[in-house]
Amino acid sequence: MKEDLKKLDVVVPDTFFPVEKLVKYTHLGSVKTYPKGSTVVFPGDRMLTLGYVIYGRLRINRFIEDEREKLMYFAGKYCILSLLFTEFSRIYAVATEDSQVCFFTEQQIRQIFRIDDDIVIDVLKNYQSKINYYLRQVTEMNYFNPTVRVVRLLHKLCLTSGIEVDDCIEINIDLSMKDISEITGTHYVTVSKVLGWLRRQNILEKKKNKIIIRDLPKLYMLTHETHVLEVTHGKRIR
Repeated sequence: MKEDLKKLDVVVPDTFFPVEKLVKYTHLGSVKTYPKGSTVVFPGDRMLTLGYVIYGRLRINRFIEDEREKLMYFAGKYCILSLLFTEFSRIYAVATEDSQVCFFTEQQIRQIFRIDDDIVIDVLKNYQSKINYYLRQVTEMNYFNPTVRVVRLLHKLCLTSGIEVDDCIEINIDLSMKDISEITGTHYVTVSKVLGWLRRQNILEKKKNKIIIRDLPKLYMLTHETHVLEVTHGKRIR
């Protein structure tokens, strides 16, 4: 039970609570295979299905009013795509690696729930983990300066995914600056400046597929600041 509760506390929008038991019933749905880079869901598709990732990883974007795309989440193995009650989706889902996805109709989902009611609980946990994540995102947006939001994300990743290596803590995650920008609701340039400042302070260094924390206590202290700043010609980075 404690392990399940940990899965509900998602730091980055990746898979959320995996519904492993549903893989036993994919023979009832429609299974499709997608090579890396192919589109799984086009904006405007009439879905009315529940998508389920058997293996692989999808990037789920949403088109907003001015036709720009915003990262919503990454859907990894055993993740559910919430498309069942969306007649015309603004979701754009692309396979970031070779993937296989099963699509269930409402009738098929009802059939599975009648056979195995434990899956109902796991599906609810999946939705709850998404709700928890996005509620926290709203709170972060309302109460924290953009620069602090970046630091808070990095600190949370350190606590949940960090591994001690020599005198440092390493986070092995493929998270681009663009991803950090979209997750924290912060401008890309601001993310770049914060990461550069943290590197110069010897607190943290971001590499392509890895984040190295050199001074966790200092990083923690910054999460309680009103802003992370560097004074340059009398100006603060915000």
